Amino acid sequence: MQFIFKIGSKIREAWPIYKANFGVFLLLMVFTLVVQALGSNRHWALVLISYVASIFVSFMWVRFVLNLIDKKESNPFKKESLPTLSQYWNLFKTIILNALCVLLGLVLLVIPAFYISGRLIFAMYLSVDKNQGGRKSIKESWEMTRGYGWLLFWKSFVIGLFIALGIIAFFIGSFITYPIGMLIYAMMYREFSKMKLENPITPVSAEVVN
Repeated sequence: MQFIFKIGSKIREAWPIYKANFGVFLLLMVFTLVVQALGSNRHWALVLISYVASIFVSFMWVRFVLNLIDKKESNPFKKESLPTLSQYWNLFKTIILNALCVLLGLVLLVIPAFYISGRLIFAMYLSVDKNQGGRKSIKESWEMTRGYGWLLFWKSFVIGLFIALGIIAFFIGSFITYPIGMLIYAMMYREFSKMKLENPITPVSAEVVN
């Protein structure tokens, strides 16, 4: 079954969601940039703090955009939206395992790394959405994306280019393209999961549709 996901139309769909939550997205972007700034420091302690905080921030982003797509009221800065120790640890393991798998692809050759990244694109979302560990999230993402690896890599590449446009546009544009890009990733995860749930045994054939 084909997975039709037109990024252009999803940008238009994400725009009103972004506008309605502009203030929260602005605060979340500032928080994200502060964490990234710590990572650019040469002091090892600040780099370590930045890495620990970046996983915390990643959870906040994923949980927030998923709630928005699901039309649930959400504030990433409220206590109930923040990760518990168990949730943080699950996401930490997922991110590390994901990075190791892609690194293995780079060691083999660059092309396998692209394919692996496409197959594991939903691992982080699965970890946050289902509160499950690294191995289970990696395995589930790998299984659910069978036959769609290159398509999903291409889609994620296009979304990444869209986000990069905001950085190129005097950097300030990233305050628009990054949140919208995150919303589109969440839409793709939700729509792909729904498609697989409705067609669990259907033979896969994927077609790239921009």
